[in-house]
Amino acid sequence: MGRAWIAIFVAVPALAVAPATALAKRHVSHVNVTSTRAYVKADFTLVSTARSNLKTGEAALEELQSKLGAECPGAATASPENEAAEKLSNEVIGAMSTVFIRADAQAVETFATEVAGLRWSNQKLTHKVSSYAAKLKALAVLAMPNVCGDVSAWAASGYRTLPASTTQFDQQFSAQDVGIGEVPARLLAPYESAGERATLRRTTRFEEELVEAEARAVEPWGKILNALDLQP
Repeated sequence: MGRAWIAIFVAVPALAVAPATALAKRHVSHVNVTSTRAYVKADFTLVSTARSNLKTGEAALEELQSKLGAECPGAATASPENEAAEKLSNEVIGAMSTVFIRADAQAVETFATEVAGLRWSNQKLTHKVSSYAAKLKALAVLAMPNVCGDVSAWAASGYRTLPASTTQFDQQFSAQDVGIGEVPARLLAPYESAGERATLRRTTRFEEELVEAEARAVEPWGKILNALDLQP
């Protein structure tokens, strides 16, 4: 067989690889762009809904504050300032989070469903989106702890034994606790269109309002601790 034929046999497979590689790259690019578009839309809907529900969430915090203050005032009177008190304080924070997010439960469920199958060539971004959605979904359905019952049980033990229910709840809450907008914008940036960047700017503004609301929650948290006479 002549060298010309050998050259042809070598060249043909190489020519076939080039279009296949280009096609694969176009597919990856399409998946990145499509996933980004879907995520930006779902995220905006979630955040704008949460923003609309802010008043409802803050009213729920006031209701919780009144409820605990009425049901177990001074339940931790003369309690020590120690690790157990800190864990009960964390339980109060978790209880506040569960009532605050309750109004957004359906929006969170929809968001988690819409982003569940999204994938990017950047595995870190894929993982971040998946983890963020899973934590939000778990937080939205986290059962409300029995704060009064747990503080009273601690007091009944002479402040020596923390109820197992407090430890269990704190572990669950810690595992699912998530801040709004946890997915870094810089990871999405390479795949955004101009329109999506504009949407993300609006989303960021709404997220800032939600973060401000979280900061305001420090006041009812302090009032609940004062009502319980709990010193973390």
